[in-house]
Amino acid sequence: MHPRQSQGTLAPSLVRPESPARVRRALIRANAGFDAHATVFDVIGGRLRDRLDVLAVKPSRVLDLGCRTGYQLAALAELYPQARVTGVDLAPGALPSMPGRWPRWLRPRRPASERVGSDLHRLPFSDGSFDLVVSNLALPWCESPAALFCEVARVLDTDGAFFFTTAGPDTLVEYRAAWARVDGHPHAFGLIDMHDIGDAMLAAGFAAPVLDRDDVTVDYPSIDSLERELRGIGAVNLAVGRRRGLTSPSAGRKLAQEAASTSRFPVTLELVQGHGWKGQSLTHGHSSGAEQAIPLEQLMNTLKR
Repeated sequence: MHPRQSQGTLAPSLVRPESPARVRRALIRANAGFDAHATVFDVIGGRLRDRLDVLAVKPSRVLDLGCRTGYQLAALAELYPQARVTGVDLAPGALPSMPGRWPRWLRPRRPASERVGSDLHRLPFSDGSFDLVVSNLALPWCESPAALFCEVARVLDTDGAFFFTTAGPDTLVEYRAAWARVDGHPHAFGLIDMHDIGDAMLAAGFAAPVLDRDDVTVDYPSIDSLERELRGIGAVNLAVGRRRGLTSPSAGRKLAQEAASTSRFPVTLELVQGHGWKGQSLTHGHSSGAEQAIPLEQLMNTLKR
């Protein structure tokens, strides 16, 4: 795959994924092959971690929301060596364990990170449990992003920060266009417009949300290789209103014919990046509609000068 910049296209109507139970089953099936197909996750996760440099204070309690197999927990632990890093996911894979029969002096030191299995809309943590929450490409699998933002605000401590990435509506527009010439069923889900994300963050009570977008093209050798990677990361078709049952072989052949006009199959990733703070303005500031009054000194204390 070779990411490069490209121009965006018109966004489709919002299509939500199925229930968390159905999504969880899909992610469990993908766990074994996720790391082998997670190149895009790794690259975008690196961008996310680079953006954490704006934080003035080093957090001591970090949550990776939608951690999948824990692929970036070690990088977060290295970035914040004094922090306790926790990953949470609908299907976090097999959790590491240590045989109890080993002598205590032979057991490795307790790891600086751990993984927890949970519905992201109902996090199993008490209020104010974390100083920093990060989330890399997890929102597309969420049934209710608004509920997720409220949960993140709840588990963040005062002045805690939320940094995330997600995929916007232009993501896989070429793949959807190819399918549209085969059938009329949805073949993508969870692609939220940047402005809708900002509204949801404000509604959840985040102060000073900042969002930006960037179109990145990922160049695949063929449409088959794209579909193998989508299956490998659990991005199978879980859209509400999708065709039920297996796709017919004839539909698959027609799709391949649609994409056979070129030797490669480049697709767009509309990358949306955002962050916001849970500041005292959530309880002591003044708000009107989608606007909030945020003390300037609060932002200056949170951001690096």
